[in-house]
Amino acid sequence: MGVLDDAVAIFGCFSLEEPAIGQADLARRLDRPKATVHRALKSLVAAGLLEYDHATRLYSPGMRLFELGQIFRSRHHFLDLVYTRVKQICDIGGHTGYITVFDGADLIVLRVVRGSNPLAIASTPGYKSSAYATSNGRAMLALLDDPALKQRVPEPLPYVSPNSPKDHAELMERIGKIRATGRSYASNEIVEGVSSQGVAMRDPETMEIFGVAISYPASLGTPELKERIAVLLDQMRTDISTKIE
Repeated sequence: MGVLDDAVAIFGCFSLEEPAIGQADLARRLDRPKATVHRALKSLVAAGLLEYDHATRLYSPGMRLFELGQIFRSRHHFLDLVYTRVKQICDIGGHTGYITVFDGADLIVLRVVRGSNPLAIASTPGYKSSAYATSNGRAMLALLDDPALKQRVPEPLPYVSPNSPKDHAELMERIGKIRATGRSYASNEIVEGVSSQGVAMRDPETMEIFGVAISYPASLGTPELKERIAVLLDQMRTDISTKIE
């Protein structure tokens, strides 16, 4: 078994009922050599993932795990707030909503709200696409400063569709408009026949950027619909900002 496997196995032994365990007991439960368990415990203590009480000679979860847990809780609190508002928007129009985060130069779908509209279009959680070729991706890029943005965008830009930015100059022109208005729009880019409107928000606790896209068939994209969705997205950002202040 590798070091990571040993660490995962050790963490699995702790519970609310048994928050502190000794080395010999861990070795017995895991059926590992005492020397192997000792090395793993020593490394975990050094990293702050476990604490060792010299008086009781017991190990317990460390401060670093607590800090990571706080990040997890705050991230999911913010994500839940966003998801609730995206669902409300999708319930109004029957369209499909996506919540995304960065994954290198791509964005990855975390959650999907499937619309009730018979023509609703939906990808699945885990789906990846190029950030620069989507409405929510460009909104996310717009929250970055230019050096950080360039690290998220390939050079040169791979061809996606005639409607996607062809080069960095065109991308930055669109980014400038998004920074000025807070609104982002895409049509017939990643998927032919699909339009979407996107915004992005930064979790104030973790500083992670979340993107939101509302998608619908391009054939339904009237100026009235675009404005209605844009207003709903603007209200969502304002309301979430108010709740987390």
